Amino acid sequence: MRAKSQVSQGREMSAEQRIAAYCAQCRSRCGCTAFVEDGRLKTIEPLPEHPTGKAICPKGRASGELVNHPDRLTTPLRRISPKGETPARWEPVGWDDALDEIAARMGAIRDAHGPEQIAFSVTTPSGTHISDSIAWIERFIRAYGSPNTIYSTEICNWHKDHAAQFTYGHGIGTPDFAHTDCALIWGHNPATTWLARSGEIREARGRGMKTVVVEPRRTLYAKRADVWLRLRPGTDQALALGLIHLLLESRTFDAGFVHRWTNAACLVGAGGQLKRDGDELRRADDLFAEGTVLSELRKLTAEWSPERTEAVTGVPRERLHDAVRVLSESDSVAYYCWNGVGQSVSATQTDRAISILYSLLGHYGSDGGNVPGAAVRFNDISGRDLVTDEQRAKTLGLADRPLGPGREGWVTARDVYRAILDGEPYPVRMLVSFGGNLLSAQPDTALAREALSRLDFHVHADFFLNDSAQFADIILPAATSWEREGLHTGFDVSLAGLNHVQLRQAVVTPLGESRSDTDIVLGLSQRLGMGAQMFGCDRDAGWRHVLAPSGVSLDDLRANPAGMTAAGNAPVRAYERDGFPTPSGLIEIWSETLAAHGQDPLPVVRTVREATDARFPLRLGCAKTVAYCHSQGRNIPALRGLTPDPVLEMAPETASPRGIDTGDWVEVMTERGSFAARAKLVEDHMPGAVFAQHGWIGDHAGLTTNMNTVISTDASDPVSGSIPLRCSFCEIRPIDEGRDT
Repeated sequence: MRAKSQVSQGREMSAEQRIAAYCAQCRSRCGCTAFVEDGRLKTIEPLPEHPTGKAICPKGRASGELVNHPDRLTTPLRRISPKGETPARWEPVGWDDALDEIAARMGAIRDAHGPEQIAFSVTTPSGTHISDSIAWIERFIRAYGSPNTIYSTEICNWHKDHAAQFTYGHGIGTPDFAHTDCALIWGHNPATTWLARSGEIREARGRGMKTVVVEPRRTLYAKRADVWLRLRPGTDQALALGLIHLLLESRTFDAGFVHRWTNAACLVGAGGQLKRDGDELRRADDLFAEGTVLSELRKLTAEWSPERTEAVTGVPRERLHDAVRVLSESDSVAYYCWNGVGQSVSATQTDRAISILYSLLGHYGSDGGNVPGAAVRFNDISGRDLVTDEQRAKTLGLADRPLGPGREGWVTARDVYRAILDGEPYPVRMLVSFGGNLLSAQPDTALAREALSRLDFHVHADFFLNDSAQFADIILPAATSWEREGLHTGFDVSLAGLNHVQLRQAVVTPLGESRSDTDIVLGLSQRLGMGAQMFGCDRDAGWRHVLAPSGVSLDDLRANPAGMTAAGNAPVRAYERDGFPTPSGLIEIWSETLAAHGQDPLPVVRTVREATDARFPLRLGCAKTVAYCHSQGRNIPALRGLTPDPVLEMAPETASPRGIDTGDWVEVMTERGSFAARAKLVEDHMPGAVFAQHGWIGDHAGLTTNMNTVISTDASDPVSGSIPLRCSFCEIRPIDEGRDT
């Protein structure tokens, strides 16, 4: 679809325009038509010819309310009240003055103490408008020299995209749901988090695709699954090992693929390393010969008989057999997992167990399976090459987690808080935040408040003045994605979508003096003398570099606002030519990399997560709602109408003995404190488990509604630093509405 007219920043628009675009508010990146009247965005609707354009979620339809919200930040602000004064007092300041002051602070700290003593916080590109600017922001941070960015990837995408590399050498890849015979959906609810992906699955089911769904909650796809494995939260690794056990014992795995393309036939030597003759791995003809990787895996999974797996996970053994039968009998299987398995203290080895299970089925990289890599080549401008080894070695937490997100400069919030408060291993003096709300999106809320109040200087760019921004010294008003151009290369909802490239134009002019995150970092780069590393601080020059290998020009994209199809093919079965990008060139069921760093080379369950305090017998998890992304959207009337209060889902069997009914306000108690939520009774929900929603700020009956205030981070994943957001322990009780507030 061609737009009737293009819009550039600062230019007024005529009435009643329909402009082809895509929505950048979440991972789905839905193709859409933006409806603009008299220069104001009204709403967006589907763009059916776009790879992701068949439907629009409530958040997308409410875009007009967001852009035109009366509480939007419209001018830079400087704090004029002391830290800790509530509410903070501010004075307007011009952009030049604001950027000059920020750059002066950054330059002084860099020169006197080193760039590592400034940390950055960047909100998620999977659930916010920042996706169009993330590469520019990361390039700016790396060019400046800081190895410390709070990115929250350890509780988001890191395991599927990076921990999976311990097995495949690639991330999880793009599932070819359009052509597969079976989908394995594990800890992922696309109906609420990825609308375009949900549409792909729905269409595939319509042509007969089977589904195996691993999920404690009665989600849309759990209800419709051919096999629903309703497990207890926190037991995903045990379940994966139990399924591997059945697959090995029944000999229904793909033995040909496993022997040729994995290290299953390799012989295990001393110290966690595999045996070699020179540089060649020693391999057995019989996969199950004594001492092979597969024989070691078989020994490990023998501990996870159907009986024990059922006892730990709550999944009936009959369902385990059903799942293995469907998976092994399908000619092709594609899978996806996300937060449900990535937010636990064993998230890395859980992802390993699932990746090994999938590897045994023999579909990774093949038609109808998960295909890694891009269909079209683009240049990456995120600046990974700009960080020196010396600076990378200074990354907070990297010494403790050398294989984790710190390798990319992505650090945990609690590592930054400790550096601010204790000065270890060195002080963090300044924080620059691009969106996000650490006080609601992360646990350790009290620690965060103390740390934010102790910073020498704090900058926050956002649409609204949220709770975390209240601690800043300078606030910068960020433009929404609808108010700026944005480039997206490859829509990975499907293999076909990987060829689609789009430059979304600004559909309205920025509100007030708001600016894009890209313009903010380019303005700072210019002042800090970093122009040479930032494409001369020329956005178009950077984009042209991104597009250079693709055969698509920036001018062509501007002339085709609905996007273009670039030439290229998804790299199906590329491993037959190139092998896998692991140290061995094979899929690594046994990870020598993990073993060399003191981690288990096979995904051993070190601790079965169970309640250890009788006061807190229930498992506490969290789940997302279609109305909101993280802490955003609760000030949007159309969205608040869908979910007006925080919800706590539970089974009737859990609620009834406690005198709780749907709609009741309940107190959720953990060892760290309490929060309030409204009960929602759900039939077929896993008994003994309750699921809250994160991202709420406020209180009810004297209790906070922010669940993250009560989540302990004392235990974390030893590789990634992930924390138990999906499996803590609690008790619940009705709230006495007559209590003092």
